[in-house]
Amino acid sequence: MKEILQVTALSGYPDEIGRWLWSMQALRSGTLEMVEGLDQATLDWQGPDGRDNAIGSLLYHIARVEMSWLHYDLLLLKEFPPAVNSDFPFEGWSSPTSMMHVPNVSLADHLGRLERSRSIFLDAFRGMTVADWRRLRSPSPEEDVTPEWVVFHLAEHEAGHQYQINAIKRRARHFFGGGAQ
Repeated sequence: MKEILQVTALSGYPDEIGRWLWSMQALRSGTLEMVEGLDQATLDWQGPDGRDNAIGSLLYHIARVEMSWLHYDLLLLKEFPPAVNSDFPFEGWSSPTSMMHVPNVSLADHLGRLERSRSIFLDAFRGMTVADWRRLRSPSPEEDVTPEWVVFHLAEHEAGHQYQINAIKRRARHFFGGGAQ
């Protein structure tokens, strides 16, 4: 059977917005495939010297960054709503340049967080017009941003972390002697 490779707009959105959101969903599917079946040791592994980002920490980070861009930069809120905040008990960074390690969190919990954050994100774009999609927001004196750019950036962000996850999986498989997923 011939495979059809094309971008289609997510239903319920204007075509231009829906195509970008479809791209985000396609990337998320790739992330979910990459982590399917990972054991806890592989999720929490921080490299042979214990200083690298763990896959579980990256999954947490992906969801947290998505919610940060939505709530702080697009919706211009000062904090997450309680329902969102409860999904993020850990700070995002342990230092200005180091991601917070999120140990002993099950794959199911990470996947649930990713699903909830994406649902909230997509719901925020329902009813958005193309004009609003391109309207600048001013989350800080240093930057103005459009929803269109945020979606582009989040797609780029997740793709970069997919590369990291894949590399960590390969290294963990070697470290654990082939026993890790």
